[in-house]
Amino acid sequence: MSPRSALQSSLFDDQDFTITFELVPGRGSGGKRLDRILRFAEAAKKDGRIKSLSITDNPGGHPALSPTGLGIDIQSIGIEPLLHFSLKDKNRNLAESQLFECHRLGLNSILVLGGDYPRSGYHGQALPVFDLDSTQLLSLITRLRHPATPDNGAAGDQMTLPAMDFLAGCVVSPFKATEAEQVYQYWKLLAKAACGARFIISQLGFDMDKYRELKDFCDQSGLTLPLLGNIFIPTVAVAEIMARGQVPGVMFSPVLLERMRQEVISADRGKEARLIRGAKMICVLKGLGYAGVHIGGNNLDFAKTSFMLDYLEKNSSRWREFYNEVHFPVKQTWYLSSLTRVPEKHPGWNPLKSLNRLSHNLIFSPDGPLFSPAQRLSRAVDKQKQATGAYTLFEHFIKKMLFRCRMCGDCTLSESSFLCPQSGCPKKMVNGPCGGSINGFCEVYPDARKCFWVRVYEQEQPPTTITAESGPALLPPKDWSFAGSSSWLNYFCGRDHHKLDQVDTEKADK
Repeated sequence: MSPRSALQSSLFDDQDFTITFELVPGRGSGGKRLDRILRFAEAAKKDGRIKSLSITDNPGGHPALSPTGLGIDIQSIGIEPLLHFSLKDKNRNLAESQLFECHRLGLNSILVLGGDYPRSGYHGQALPVFDLDSTQLLSLITRLRHPATPDNGAAGDQMTLPAMDFLAGCVVSPFKATEAEQVYQYWKLLAKAACGARFIISQLGFDMDKYRELKDFCDQSGLTLPLLGNIFIPTVAVAEIMARGQVPGVMFSPVLLERMRQEVISADRGKEARLIRGAKMICVLKGLGYAGVHIGGNNLDFAKTSFMLDYLEKNSSRWREFYNEVHFPVKQTWYLSSLTRVPEKHPGWNPLKSLNRLSHNLIFSPDGPLFSPAQRLSRAVDKQKQATGAYTLFEHFIKKMLFRCRMCGDCTLSESSFLCPQSGCPKKMVNGPCGGSINGFCEVYPDARKCFWVRVYEQEQPPTTITAESGPALLPPKDWSFAGSSSWLNYFCGRDHHKLDQVDTEKADK
């Protein structure tokens, strides 16, 4: 970025401990809530210790003032905004359009995340979008960092887009209770880094061993991106909601909840105790080698935030003393012992999966004995409209019965252990899970339906290493012009994400 932003300068300065603070604008375009936020920004600017104010994007899946609208106000005050860029409400065209808008307005620091599943709005439940996932948007941002000509068919495809640089960060949760959830979180973090993320912010949590685990994982994996820990100061009411599992992806210790209930008996209703606990957590993360912290919480005005930062400056050297004081693990949580692991168990023999794999290897693998005749037949059918209709109907019957197929036209069954993400995942994630699961269950169906990607993981042999190579291959965004068509025809004719025609050409060249 040019000129170098205050946030970027701080993040990549080894001598600086970066402080960011999260603002939640809420519903509406003004009012007392927005007035309080702007007063906070003015105080933060005057104080100088907070490098950036992050602005949420429809948190909880509810409509709120867009981060761009508030970001302009924050920027005019003289402090750098960090815009959350959530994908739950945007298709790829709107996402790209909003990136153009952000760049034009000089709002170049963004935090890429999938976002909470959309909830009730005007006249009921909103339609979830999730057209791109976080890895795919980061790839788009990486492409925009260089002059490029849009894909064929895009508006203005004869015009070269100028380079648009962004300081784009990503999120990760180390606070997962099961092996499947946690391994996928780390796999996806490696993928986000490979796709162009420039810094990392963790999910909020209160298990210090998990914070340590994340830092160790980044160090052992060679990830040198600045890592910020998420420090959240909840009220007792919010803590009770979190403890009930009603905040997507957040684990909350019953021991900590009981501690907070006891603190409420004090004269100040436990306010100072909560702030000191948060300050001690910041001290610990600084001691563990985090590049900074991302602070948030209910009813935190600048005076309370300043209290924590003052405490940090006076007591950061005591972080080892504070470690166990602020360590509140959740029982039966799985921990990553090292990058190299011995599989605990084999998933066992699954006859349906074995049959699917055999059929795939025989017919759809380019090295399979039936691949060539199947490709010749498919390419002949593709030239006949009536034959194409019958072929597509036959495919739909088979795959609807076996996989609850939605006929997206670009099948990824073989990449997800022959489970369909279009029917099995409410967010239709094709590159691994979101961060919203709790105890292995889906964010949208808590305690009722397992996370789709937990089911995929349980079908496979556990990995011996957690590396980019051992994780699943990243898939591009789906081309929705194929929806309703035959994925078999699109595959054999080289139109889907496998691009068989390109593979054939490369083989011929060799």
